[in-house]
Amino acid sequence: MAKRSVKKARQRRPQEAAHPQGPSAPAGRRSFWLGMLVAAAVLVPIGAVGIVIAAGGESTADGAAEEQAAVKESIESEAATLRKQTQVRDKEQVAELTERMRATVAALAPVIDGFAKALPPGEKSVGPLAKPGAVAKWRTAVRKENEFFAETVSGETGTNVARGGFAAALDALNEATETYALALDDRGHRRPLLARAREQRDLAVRSWSVAATQLDAINIATGYGHQHVYLGGSEQVGGFGADPAPEGSGAEGGE
Repeated sequence: MAKRSVKKARQRRPQEAAHPQGPSAPAGRRSFWLGMLVAAAVLVPIGAVGIVIAAGGESTADGAAEEQAAVKESIESEAATLRKQTQVRDKEQVAELTERMRATVAALAPVIDGFAKALPPGEKSVGPLAKPGAVAKWRTAVRKENEFFAETVSGETGTNVARGGFAAALDALNEATETYALALDDRGHRRPLLARAREQRDLAVRSWSVAATQLDAINIATGYGHQHVYLGGSEQVGGFGADPAPEGSGAEGGE
């Protein structure tokens, strides 16, 4: 019996070593709960950071929208300022061009009248010719008035069109005056040269009438009303004439 008890005791020792009991079991549970605490310590701050980032994203979106609205408002304000400046500049240019062309009409009156005596508008006849000295004065007058357009000035389309029309008219009148002077010097070709001078004069007056009509329109639009700045003989050579509206009437815009 003693041997059998010893044998059983020896058999129990390996089994107890392979499957320990007692104090080791509570240690496993402690490890489990420690792991849970560590995980909570890590996950809770991460969740908090996520909430903060989400809140920050909403704040960033609101800030971007406000910034875009401010930029749009700034652009609109600047555009309005530029429009105002452009309107003021255009009105000043219209007034300057009108005043200058009135002075040019007065300066060109002797030229237009002299041409009309020798080459009546709307006719083929030739009247008494001007003296060479008078023609020399015509040439000087036309060249002087044409110098106003030597410098290119940019403005609104309507004003640019008017300026271009007046400049073209003065170029044509300058050619007409030069041809007239040649006719006086060249008796052998006087008749064809005078016919050429007549055509150039007519072109100048027609071109001027188109520009004058445009000038009238932009004066109305900018608030000055009707302004009639035409050369004599426009209608006789196929150009436009001044309308019957009183000067300064019919203003549409302007302040």
